[in-house]
Amino acid sequence: MRGSGVMNPDWNGLTSRTVFCLWTGSEILSENRLKALWSIFNNTGRPVAFVTQETLNEWVVQGSPMHPAYPYLSSTHKSDYLRCYLMHHFGGGYSDIKQTTARWEPFFAQLEQSEDSLALGYTELPHGIPHVHGEFGDQIRAAHQELIGLCSFIFKPKTQLTTKWYEQLHDLLDQKFELLKDNPGKFPLDQTDLVLPDGSSSSYPLRWAEILGEILHPLLYEFRDRLIKAPIAPKFRDYR
Repeated sequence: MRGSGVMNPDWNGLTSRTVFCLWTGSEILSENRLKALWSIFNNTGRPVAFVTQETLNEWVVQGSPMHPAYPYLSSTHKSDYLRCYLMHHFGGGYSDIKQTTARWEPFFAQLEQSEDSLALGYTELPHGIPHVHGEFGDQIRAAHQELIGLCSFIFKPKTQLTTKWYEQLHDLLDQKFELLKDNPGKFPLDQTDLVLPDGSSSSYPLRWAEILGEILHPLLYEFRDRLIKAPIAPKFRDYR
């Protein structure tokens, strides 16, 4: 498929047991990020698809273009968008560029062999869901041990879970499209009300977790009885 500009929609990242890593900006990877990326290539024991802005077109599915708001997203939110796009259309694994020592082969096999399960990941951390507010947020946080975390996981493609994730994400970007065109992301970590170097607040119209955790955590809660928990978490320190 390399160089075609369009990915075969029948390609399946679960059965190929591929791990996706994303670097969506023009920034140079730090030494820590390079070491983390190498640990994923070296330790997972699976093919790794390192998707960058130069290779992104190779993963666009015929008839399913990326949302037109994508170019206006911050680098972080581009990564949030792409993990949904890739997991829905292709499935397979995803990992943040963080150090890992885990071998992923048994995790792929476990999910692939489970007829009822939709996704596999590490058990969500108690403090991992601060962005869903109100009584429902408290309900989700109380059930965090039944959910999976968002930094590394494996999904089956085109399931009820990924379809709802994909549709809700696109609905939100439809609503925010004009605002994003007028106020595109200017920094990798841009978010609503971010204090800028000159002391003003960013006009970028998306909250930090608005297009990932605020959508996906409630869906994981809805489908919590169809998730597999496994020791797939990366290291959450010294990765920047």
